[in-house]
Formats: sequence, structure tokens, C-alpha cells
Amino acid sequence: MTGRWPVTLLAIVGALTAGFAAQSSGSGVQAVAWALAAGIGLSLMVRGAGLRVLGAVLAVLALAGATWAGQAGLWLVLAGFAVAAAAEVGVILLGPRWAYRPRTQRPGGDDPWAAMDRGEDPTDDDPTQRDDGGTGEQDMRPGGASG
Repeated sequence: MTGRWPVTLLAIVGALTAGFAAQSSGSGVQAVAWALAAGIGLSLMVRGAGLRVLGAVLAVLALAGATWAGQAGLWLVLAGFAVAAAAEVGVILLGPRWAYRPRTQRPGGDDPWAAMDRGEDPTDDDPTQRDDGGTGEQDMRPGGASG
């Protein structure tokens, strides 16, 4: 379990378990669980050292929620927070090493605005594969009749 998705999935399952269990019991600890779930969602947008910092903040939040749930006797909520805290330790240790895909350039590295200036469709990967024979023109006659 060293990849981003298994660790994130484990964390969100723990946070959602804690959130729904706390909500069904009417406990105020549910706010901590929902904040933890939102933070896990935020972690999908962060990388590098920022991911390590966010992981530490979320681990502390999960431990605080687990403490509160333990004092209230909400054992399923406590288990959810414990799972999320364990996953956040994985984020702290492994997160900065996770690979990310850099933005890819279009084939040829062409600027989409320059392509539109030339009258080309920048979203069309291969204009020769269209039904119109690559002309880019649409038949506007009723019923598509020729003539």
C-alpha cells in the first residue's frame, strides 16, 4: 500500500465511517469527521512537501476525533478515525514521493489560439478521420440531399 489511491481510499473510508456513524448517533464529533473528509479531498490537489504538512494536520485532526469519540464511547466512530489516522501516517511518510503526471502538451506543442487563428479546430486530434472528409464543412441542406 504505497500508492496514492490505496492510501487515500483507506483514509476516506475511515473518515466516512466516522462521519456517518457519528451522524447517526447525533454526536458533535461528526463535524470533525466531515472536516477530515474534506481535508482528504484537498490532499488530492496537493503534492510534495505540502502533502506532508497536510497529512500531519489531518493525522492530528483524526487523533483528536478519535480521542473525542473514545471519551463519548462511540467505538465505530473511534475505529473510523483510527483507520484515517493510520492512512494519514502513510501520507506523511510516502506522500512526497508519489509520482504525478505533469501537464501534457498537445502533439506538436501547438498553441490552441494559434490553431483557431488558422481556422483549425484545436480539439480535433486527427481531422482526416472525420465524416466530412477532413474539410470541416457541414452539409446544411434539408435531409442532407446532394445537388
